[in-house]
Amino acid sequence: MIYSINFYLRIALQNLVVHKTRMMLALLGILFAVMSLVAFGNVSSSMKKKIDDEIGRFGKNLVILRAGLVFQAGRTTRQFSEAKTLKLADIKRIKESLQGVEEIAPYYDTTHPARHEDKTLRVSVIGVTDNIFTIKNAGLLMGRYFTQEDDRATEKKAVVGYKVYENLFDLKDPIGKNILIYRVPTEIIGVIEEKGTDLTGQDQDIIVYMPLNTFMRRYSNIDYIKGAYIQAQDGVALNEMKMRLRTFIRKMRNMKDSEKDDFSIFTMEDILRTREEGIRLVSVLTIIASTVSFLIGGLGIFAIMLLSISERKMEIGIRRVVGSKKKDIILQFLTESVIVALIGGIFGIAVGFIVTLIVDYFGGFPIMVGLQNVLIAIAISMIVGVLAGIYPAIQGTKYEPVSVLYG
Repeated sequence: MIYSINFYLRIALQNLVVHKTRMMLALLGILFAVMSLVAFGNVSSSMKKKIDDEIGRFGKNLVILRAGLVFQAGRTTRQFSEAKTLKLADIKRIKESLQGVEEIAPYYDTTHPARHEDKTLRVSVIGVTDNIFTIKNAGLLMGRYFTQEDDRATEKKAVVGYKVYENLFDLKDPIGKNILIYRVPTEIIGVIEEKGTDLTGQDQDIIVYMPLNTFMRRYSNIDYIKGAYIQAQDGVALNEMKMRLRTFIRKMRNMKDSEKDDFSIFTMEDILRTREEGIRLVSVLTIIASTVSFLIGGLGIFAIMLLSISERKMEIGIRRVVGSKKKDIILQFLTESVIVALIGGIFGIAVGFIVTLIVDYFGGFPIMVGLQNVLIAIAISMIVGVLAGIYPAIQGTKYEPVSVLYG
């Protein structure tokens, strides 16, 4: 059996060498099909890994409650209608009574110019409780966070994002120095590590955090908030938490069934849904393109094998005369077609890895290599090789030795 396998492989490889140009054309379809399967499988895994990393980097198990309703202003932009119905007392009741809540950080946000000496930068000003830094995984580059004592005392202190530190202070130590917000001197006590843009499109590095009570009483003179960051306990599904929260708020406000919500609840997964739909669409298109490429590759192998059998009548006749059976002829030509498909698959995998590295590098994605994609590609290549070689191999057994040798 080992001799037979070695024999079939040697004949197949010799034929590939003799007709290398012809065989290259036959395996190109397989190569492109496997390349697209492997490359997209790896790149989509890389994109999903980056999304998961970003979710963890900007807040684990995070549900966002927002006063007012969300509406779509373009494909990727979300805006909010204003509402003044959400109070700190509401947040306290949610924290105390709603099951599954690990942490909750009420906030009020707005945009405003921040000034230091002759430099001005438009920033997102967020009045928030001190647990926001834990909820959003905001690590310190220098200084300290503000505390509950700072909040109770309405201290005019702020923790700023990296770009605020970079643009207003030229990367010089800002701790203890003041910036003007609403023309009010505000002491910098900490700088957050560089975080980049989150999945909502908000630049986390141009944020100025300050104690919530300080912002509400000394900067804005308001008695309501815009929303809250709610961290669900591990094991609690975010969709379940959304439903619980919505039901709780409506019940807390004694809202009738006919009344519409005046608040919005969403998660990072909601924000990512459009991106994931885009990934799924590209995945479908990739599968279609791969299927077409496999068909083209299979037809190419089919045509080449038919031509090869027609040209090798004498070889088939001689082998039949010296004792080869029909199954030996079938196995030989099936081996050749499978070898062609496998070579195309192997080159396709190699090119797919190269494409993966290029896309991941320029796209800023973590490099992910899926063994499953490789195994599927190899398996499909072998199946295509077998299917493309069956008919030509059977045709090869129809040549009678006498008619071939003396015809």
